[in-house]
Amino acid sequence: MPFAMWLRGERVQGENIIASLTGDTPDSVSVMAHYDGQTTSHQAAEDNASGVGVLLELARVLYARPHRRGLILIASDAEEWGMIGARALGGFLRAKNTVAVISIDYLNRGSAPALGIDCMGQSAGYTPLWLRELVVEAGHVQGVRVEQAAPAWEFVERAVEVSAQDQGPLLRERIPALNIATLTKEYDASRLRYHATLDVFQDFDSASFKMLGATVEQAIVKFDSLPPVVSGGMTYLRVSTRRYLPGDRLRLALTLPILPIALAGLLAALNLATELRSPWSMLLRPLAYAVPPWLALAVLYALTGANILKRWELYPATPKDPFLYQIPRGVALPLLLALVAGYLVVRWLRTRFRVFGPFDARPPSLADHSRALYVWLCFVCVCAFLLNSFAMWFYLGPFAFAALLLVRRCRPLVRGFNALLLLIAVLPFLALLYRFGSEIFLGWRIAWYLVLQAAYGVWSPFAAILFLLAVVLWLRFLAIFVLDPEGSESAA
Repeated sequence: MPFAMWLRGERVQGENIIASLTGDTPDSVSVMAHYDGQTTSHQAAEDNASGVGVLLELARVLYARPHRRGLILIASDAEEWGMIGARALGGFLRAKNTVAVISIDYLNRGSAPALGIDCMGQSAGYTPLWLRELVVEAGHVQGVRVEQAAPAWEFVERAVEVSAQDQGPLLRERIPALNIATLTKEYDASRLRYHATLDVFQDFDSASFKMLGATVEQAIVKFDSLPPVVSGGMTYLRVSTRRYLPGDRLRLALTLPILPIALAGLLAALNLATELRSPWSMLLRPLAYAVPPWLALAVLYALTGANILKRWELYPATPKDPFLYQIPRGVALPLLLALVAGYLVVRWLRTRFRVFGPFDARPPSLADHSRALYVWLCFVCVCAFLLNSFAMWFYLGPFAFAALLLVRRCRPLVRGFNALLLLIAVLPFLALLYRFGSEIFLGWRIAWYLVLQAAYGVWSPFAAILFLLAVVLWLRFLAIFVLDPEGSESAA
């Protein structure tokens, strides 16, 4: 199955390799492993030649077994650059009525204490509960412990939705899927080898291959005995070791806390409408400050479309690739000029048009500023909630509720309290940046990685616009409630 993709600014072709066996039922199950490697590695032994080895042995074993359901075995391509091969499989797997997919990615050197499953979708979806539990039980039958994300981390995964394995794009297509890998007792050594020339065939333990392969085999055998599977149940949330919150309760639990935010925004809008002669001009002010980053975003898309910023199909280059550690001048300079041009546009609008300048008999008060900002904060929260409710609560929930608690500053102590609230509001985002910056060896360059993700479409333009508006609102709250002693326009 050939497919086209962008790789380092060039249009290339990838290839998935598929083998299938028909069964007695119209549906099928699939096992896959990606066979592409990283440009920074040599043999890519752990990631993921070892997984392909398990796939080949499973092909031999499963072919010899009687099977009721159809079986599809796939060696996928281009996993390292955004699971592009897996994305190309969506239509094919749906046509085959595929009820479940198990992806094998990463078999560590040495003895493995347990297996781990990854359940995060790519921009949407999460592994349904029934599939997670089936694989956990398959491991239990083999005497193998199968670990999954802790409840709190599962919430973060549902908020981030940037998968690192082939199950991601399949879950986005609502095809039940998960990834399985071995865990390691030597985490630091494994990280040192990850995507490096040290990742060679040495010191592998055959028992690790067996525990992973036998668990997948047991899961496939169990699938054969199941009745027709309904591919729903994507919304169960793990709340403790063996407890899950059903989808209807989950929707209610996420929806109810947003009502006070929406109500506060409505009241703020009504106050502006009744107290000011020109409420629309007050409401439009915060949008003016978003012009510079939005203009820079438009320039970023233009640079990517023109291939001045070398294009990748979806995810930027793999971790440890030199591309991620260099910010090209031909990209950085236009982005900087766009920010400066946006700033000049804002100044011109404020001096040229009454809508951004003084417009009332009295200057806008701190209460007027805060009401306008909160109207837009509510707008951002509601839009983000509709886009991804988990992401809204993780990123914006602390910000929205902190803004409700901001008080009129007249003393340094009050300003300090406001600053603390705004710092707490941004901590989840900063903590996640630090975590992933460390995880993929980028450190502070994770900020540049986010820019690349926006350029290549990991984040939709709508999500990027909302994010930049949220940043602008946070800065305006900081300027008005913490930095500016008079709450005047000088805070801009």
